[in-house]
Amino acid sequence: MTKDRIRLIAIAASFLGLSLLAAFPAWAAEEAHGGGEQPGIINLNMTLLIQVVNFLILIAVLYKFLFTPLTQFLATRADGIKRSLEEAKTAKEAAAQAQKEYEAQILATRREAAAMRESAVREVEEERQRLLKASREEAARLVTEAKAQIEQEVKRAKAELRQEVVGLSLGVAERVIARSLTTDDHRRLAEQVVAEIGSGR
Repeated sequence: MTKDRIRLIAIAASFLGLSLLAAFPAWAAEEAHGGGEQPGIINLNMTLLIQVVNFLILIAVLYKFLFTPLTQFLATRADGIKRSLEEAKTAKEAAAQAQKEYEAQILATRREAAAMRESAVREVEEERQRLLKASREEAARLVTEAKAQIEQEVKRAKAELRQEVVGLSLGVAERVIARSLTTDDHRRLAEQVVAEIGSGR
């Protein structure tokens, strides 16, 4: 027997006992008036039996129409609460799993962003080095070209200067010593001046 049925039987027995106690003064009064029954330890009359039967019928009706639906309602309610708790537990587990997946996704996104940032920094540094190398090479090329042009200009200027010096020297020499030098002396003196200029003295 379940605890609920034992409790119900105990309640029924209590009601039965209370009914007997309530009927006991009526029995005593009937005995005192000499109801015509023979004296004994317990005398049962029809009223007591009817009360007992009525009480048992009341208990059966209450059990059938009150206790059983109440028990079913409580059982249904308990099942509903149990299902709600299970659903809440499942929802909590799902939420925890979703949170873990979300955190993992955030971590992966952060790692990807860091990798992209490092790649961009590396590409910028490589481009900077490439441009710096190209500018250095261009500067070296320009310097080399400038040096070559300068050397050519210097050579051309030296050649022009030699020609001018030779011309001036011949003119000056002719004027200064025209009177004392012969043509051979003039030629020899010009060759000597040209040789000195060519040797860079």
